[in-house]
Amino acid sequence: MKDRKLIERARNGDKDALDEIVIRYYDDIYRFCLYMTGEEQDSYDISQEVFLRFFSYMNSYRHRNLKGYLLIIARNLCRDYLRRRSRENETGFPDGLAEKKDPIGSVELELLMNRLLGQLPCEQREVIILRIREEFKFKEIAGITGDSLSTVKSRYRLGIARMRSLLESEKGDDSL
Repeated sequence: MKDRKLIERARNGDKDALDEIVIRYYDDIYRFCLYMTGEEQDSYDISQEVFLRFFSYMNSYRHRNLKGYLLIIARNLCRDYLRRRSRENETGFPDGLAEKKDPIGSVELELLMNRLLGQLPCEQREVIILRIREEFKFKEIAGITGDSLSTVKSRYRLGIARMRSLLESEKGDDSL
């Protein structure tokens, strides 16, 4: 069933339609929040809040891309979370996530990627996650973030360059 029909049914009080929306998009929203925050429990809470907010304001929903709209809500909640965490003087992402020097398997590679993403500014991290993990096109990302297409491409390019630089400096440190 198409998203538009699901939303129409949900607006008319169909609880099964609400459940279907959550089932369809929860994993993507949770994964995005986890990449943004680096915290499993907090990502779970933020994901729940995304759907609560959407359901609260569902009658005013006018977009075409439901997943993109949910990601906008998730993005804003993650940014609020990161600001709060920063004010609380927490260090952010754990430094010791990837202990192996040569990540061979997918788990090690995933941990390395998450650690590198955690060292990027929020705007760059967000664009890279949406482009690589969620497979959005740059134009779609610009719509989600509210930034110009050139800004999105620039953030992506700068973020990838920063990740390469971080990886190279880690390789250099390993040889000592």
